[in-house]
Amino acid sequence: MRFLFYLTDKDCYDCRHRRKAGDRMTADPGTLFIQIRHCLLALAGFIAPALLVLLPVRYLTRIPSYVFRKLLHFVAFTCVSLMILAAKSWQAAALASVLVAVVLYPLLSVLENAAWFGKLLVEKSPGEIKRSFLLLFLMFAALISVSWGIFGQPHLAAAAILMWGTGDAAAALIGIPFGRHKVHLSLTDGKKSWEGSAAMLAVSFVSGMVILLAVQKMVFPKAVLTAAAGAFIGAATELFSPSEYDTVTVPAAIIAVLLVLSGL
Repeated sequence: MRFLFYLTDKDCYDCRHRRKAGDRMTADPGTLFIQIRHCLLALAGFIAPALLVLLPVRYLTRIPSYVFRKLLHFVAFTCVSLMILAAKSWQAAALASVLVAVVLYPLLSVLENAAWFGKLLVEKSPGEIKRSFLLLFLMFAALISVSWGIFGQPHLAAAAILMWGTGDAAAALIGIPFGRHKVHLSLTDGKKSWEGSAAMLAVSFVSGMVILLAVQKMVFPKAVLTAAAGAFIGAATELFSPSEYDTVTVPAAIIAVLLVLSGL
């Protein structure tokens, strides 16, 4: 939490007014390059220690594949949220996310043929991992561009990504082993559970509150309303969205709610 305040109060102090007004200015190429490098180094600095912990856990324990996948997702979402808070401009944060997607896709295309890759990451279908990460980081770039680039709200982009990622992980980590009551509502696939949806709702709410209170500096009653509404809409959207589309529908729903309610 101290690190979160450090990013907000120190790194973002000079540009706070510009962010709230809407950062539509395009930095010169040299400055933008430095800012993108800053974002990539920050992202690497956040992710590397997490991987140093997760990889030995994967190989030295019998952790289920779905748990390891969701832990990786949790790391990616959390680290991107922190990168946004450390970024100097929306262009740099968005382009850094696009660059990660562009680099990861061909890299994973090569690695997926290795024998150890299948043991490390169990794919639901051939090529699923690389497509998942490609869409994931492109969606990060889209959220940053809309929330920060258009509406001047970088902290809401970080909040939406954190709510989406932690909530999705919680839904799987609780729903798969403990989900005994399946949801059989119209338009649902019958595979998701009430336990998983409740876990997503609760964890998304807490994640949203952390950003809205500690970083966005939103007053408590408004933060509760905004986080609760975003978490509820996100969980409901995930429940009714086909699994191949929820990477788009869930974050879009959450950021829409946050932007609308934060403007009230």
